Amino acid sequence: MSTTRSTGIHCPVGPPVTGPVTEVIAATVDAVRRLDDAEGGNRSSLQYAHQQFALVAEYVRRESFTTPAVRVRMVNLWAQLAQTVGWMAMDAGLHGLAQRYFRTGLAAAHESGDLSLTSHLHGCLTYQAITLGRIRDAIDLANAGITAARTEPPAVRALAAARHAHAHAAFGDVHGLRQSTDEARSHLDHPDALDSRPSWLYWLTDLDVVTGQTLITAGFADSPGASRLLDEADPLITPWLGTHAEQTETRDALLHGTWLARSYLRRDDLEQTLATATSLLRYATTVRSAQVTTILHGLCADLDHRDDLRNHPGALELRKQLKAAAGLT
Repeated sequence: MSTTRSTGIHCPVGPPVTGPVTEVIAATVDAVRRLDDAEGGNRSSLQYAHQQFALVAEYVRRESFTTPAVRVRMVNLWAQLAQTVGWMAMDAGLHGLAQRYFRTGLAAAHESGDLSLTSHLHGCLTYQAITLGRIRDAIDLANAGITAARTEPPAVRALAAARHAHAHAAFGDVHGLRQSTDEARSHLDHPDALDSRPSWLYWLTDLDVVTGQTLITAGFADSPGASRLLDEADPLITPWLGTHAEQTETRDALLHGTWLARSYLRRDDLEQTLATATSLLRYATTVRSAQVTTILHGLCADLDHRDDLRNHPGALELRKQLKAAAGLT
């Protein structure tokens, strides 16, 4: 790879990397992915993940492998790890670092000929651009993800279309949102969609929560019919919160649940706002995610801006709990 030349790092050539070594590294890559599921982007997890990333990078830069196939496998594992560590960095609010991981992952995915992973990394960059308010960049990146996925398995095409829908939602383009969401659903409805998924796409079993969050994004972008879009999101996210309430992936429950609470407040449904947010606050002490903290800040700000709720007992108590959970004074 060109990595050695571009970084100026020269590692001494050691014993050639063998197939069994790549299998051990594949297990480590999967373990880091599960760590992200459970812990998100907290700094200690991110430090560990970076150490694994640096180790694999050293193997790649040595350019010493028993066979060309082993080399391709190692480069691909490096790309997968870059995607996961980039996602963790983004969750920690370290967007510059996250982008460097994602860009490294793109180069490695391209080098290993993995169009599915290339598409996924474009999708990660799309999500990051939306988070940073760079909506036109997000649409360009989502288009690149669609192009890369064109000949890939149905679930990969579904994910690319779902990211495309999210970018259009952030832009306030309801027609684009609908069109891409329908495309995503048609791909995931393919009989072989789940069986033919890449191993790293284990989490994509349906599109309900993804679509619900996309609808909320569109509603908050003041799209035409915003209230109706927020209403549509309810039945897609609420059952998932109930099902997953006692499971370990509390980061996602808190993230999507807080957005749902914000959507209730946007529709002047204070009762549901209080009920939803209060039920989720128990997770806030265990989830260490800058992304989630930002959304908690957003809900707190929404309440602060409502003059009619300044003396409401329930709203006052929720604001107090949110400020404690989000580290606000």
